[in-house]
Amino acid sequence: MQMDFMKVTRMASSKKSVSLLSIGILVMAIMLLPLQQAQAQSRLEISTTYPGISAVRGESITFPLQIKNNGSTSEVVGLEVKAAPEKWTASLRGRGREIQKVYVKPNSYASTDLKVNIPDQVEPGEYSITVVASGEEGYQDSLKLTVKIAEARAGEDKLVAEYSELKGPNDATFKFKVDLSNNGNSEQIYSLGAQAPDGWQVSFKPSYEQQQVASISVKSGETKGLDVKVIPPASAEAGEYTIPIHAVSTAGKATEELKVIISGTYDLELTTPTGRLNADVVAGKEKKVNLKVINTGSAVLNNINFSSREPQDWSVTFDPKSIDTLKAGESRQVTATITADSKAIAGDYVVSLTASTRETRDNAELRVTVKTSTIWGIVGILIVLLVIAGVYWAFRTYGRR
Repeated sequence: MQMDFMKVTRMASSKKSVSLLSIGILVMAIMLLPLQQAQAQSRLEISTTYPGISAVRGESITFPLQIKNNGSTSEVVGLEVKAAPEKWTASLRGRGREIQKVYVKPNSYASTDLKVNIPDQVEPGEYSITVVASGEEGYQDSLKLTVKIAEARAGEDKLVAEYSELKGPNDATFKFKVDLSNNGNSEQIYSLGAQAPDGWQVSFKPSYEQQQVASISVKSGETKGLDVKVIPPASAEAGEYTIPIHAVSTAGKATEELKVIISGTYDLELTTPTGRLNADVVAGKEKKVNLKVINTGSAVLNNINFSSREPQDWSVTFDPKSIDTLKAGESRQVTATITADSKAIAGDYVVSLTASTRETRDNAELRVTVKTSTIWGIVGILIVLLVIAGVYWAFRTYGRR
């Protein structure tokens, strides 16, 4: 009986020891779990130099990010914008393209950008964006970024163009004069920019200065003049183009819309149907020369007039005297009547013909060869024959004596 009691006691003690051992192992596992998680997180780090910045409504901002791999092997790290304010757009960019992953060598880091577009309609306050970096083996780190939208100011900044609409051909340079006013209580530095169509060039410079600038400082209550130069590409078609410009500071954003009206290019060509620029004329006689007028531009040409520059005592007339309208790509025939001086000596002369409008002009240099009249040639031959005959008669009459 006593032996049975001792056996039961030993069995109970053994079970108690096993339970205590299990509990100890469980406690140690729980204690080591945060350490393992910390080690997993520390293997991969995502960071930025300025995780909290101020911005204004409608602005586009960029956070430069660094993804560091503290491990001994290379990692392909997945990147994701985990949280962003409603109606905000946030994208991860690398070399101008949107990306989702980045390759990081061991004990090294890779760089990428987080581009954030803030809506025009957003309430003042502080907003957060979370970016998560995830390794192939489950390593993960996150970064919380904050953007503070400043309270609206009592006096909004202004960007006003003296003439917001200019017109001209596509080979023109359009120059706008714009005033930038700081209506706040402190000096501000404004970043200047424009949203121009592809191929268009827009530049800013302070009035009465030659250096182009990308930003400008304006004191409180001050207005500074800016010269905005807009150059369209040679391929720009006729039409209206709207170019929004802006000046952005930490306290506000001022905008203005510039309009460029491309009226097309003005160009014409004056030639002959065959392309040959020479003619023959008899002294004192008329010579009709067919000319060809071509509108080689992209805009309509109106009131094309003709003129000439010819040798003294010559005359040139045109039929028709002018052309009212000539559309782009069209051509028209004109007849020039050239009358040479009756006393003109045989040889080559230059007659300059011009077709012109208010916008453009073209010249054709015509080489005119003057020939003497055949009648005067016959008269000359007769005179020579008469002289020979007179000499012969004189020789026969007086030679016999």
